[in-house]
Amino acid sequence: MPAVNIYSSTDSVKTPPEILRQIRKEFGKFHDPAPFNPKFNPRKHTDGLASDWKSVNFVNPPYSSVGPWVKKAHSEWKKGKTIIMLIKLENLGRKYSSLLKGAEIRIFTRRLKFPGYDRPAGFTNVLVIMRARKRSSTFKFI
Repeated sequence: MPAVNIYSSTDSVKTPPEILRQIRKEFGKFHDPAPFNPKFNPRKHTDGLASDWKSVNFVNPPYSSVGPWVKKAHSEWKKGKTIIMLIKLENLGRKYSSLLKGAEIRIFTRRLKFPGYDRPAGFTNVLVIMRARKRSSTFKFI
């Protein structure tokens, strides 16, 4: 079997199962407005950017276009919803800092291995947690 490229040919990549277990353990049942779907078709499938989210949401957004998802997450958080996002560390820069103010940031100390790939990702990931009706300044390594 040939090696799988570390870079995805699609923006729909499965979340590592251990991350999902950790989130379910801490937050319980959640809504996923950007589920794994390599054949996403906006004419057939619900667009997570255009629909209302539930009270608790986990989002592993397309990494090539994280901006609209961060903006949507901030908008939904302002409505009193909890948002957990799995994104690249580099997406925490000044561009989105005002939208992520008050979020808890958890930085993974190891590179994540995404299902379907034979090697860990070539970048660092973070969990950005925006808790309903709360602000945080928690920053930790996990």
